[in-house]
Amino acid sequence: MEIDPSSWDVKARFVKFSPDEGNDVDMGTAEKIVSGGRGLGNAEGFSVIRDLAKTLGAAVGASRAAVDAGWIPYKHQVGLTGRSVRPRLYIACGISGQIQHLAGMNSSDTIVAINNDPDCPMMKLATYAVAGDLYKVIPAIISAVEKARGGAVANAAG
Repeated sequence: MEIDPSSWDVKARFVKFSPDEGNDVDMGTAEKIVSGGRGLGNAEGFSVIRDLAKTLGAAVGASRAAVDAGWIPYKHQVGLTGRSVRPRLYIACGISGQIQHLAGMNSSDTIVAINNDPDCPMMKLATYAVAGDLYKVIPAIISAVEKARGGAVANAAG
C-alpha cells in the first residue's frame, strides 16, 4: 500500500514548529499526544509512535492494553484508569477505543485514528480516521510533515 499525501484534498499549510520536551512531556498539559495500543503488536512498535511524537513535538500516550502488556510504563496510560487528557491534537494508533480509553481522551479538540479496523469505536469517534496499516501510514505522515517543513524537523527536534 503506497500513500501519496499530495493527492489528499486537505487545505492545510505549515505555520510553525514548536517542539515540546519530546517523550517526557506531561500528558496533562500537552497540546499534542500520539498514543499507541494493542494494534502495535509489541513493545518495539512504540518506536514508530515515538518517531511521530518527536516529529510533531508531542507527548507519548498509550492504551491500558499496551501498558498491561508491559510495552510502555503506566505514566503514559490514557483513560479512566490512567490520565484524562484534553490536547488540541490526539493521534490514536492501533487503539480500538474501549470505553475506558475514550472517556479519558474524548474531549480532545481534534482526534486522528489510525487503525486496520474501520469499524472500531475509535474510528467512529475520530475527527479524521485512516483505515490502514499504521506501519505504512505513520512513516508517510512523518515524511509529509518533514517535506512541508523543508526538512527542518530533524534539525528543530534535535
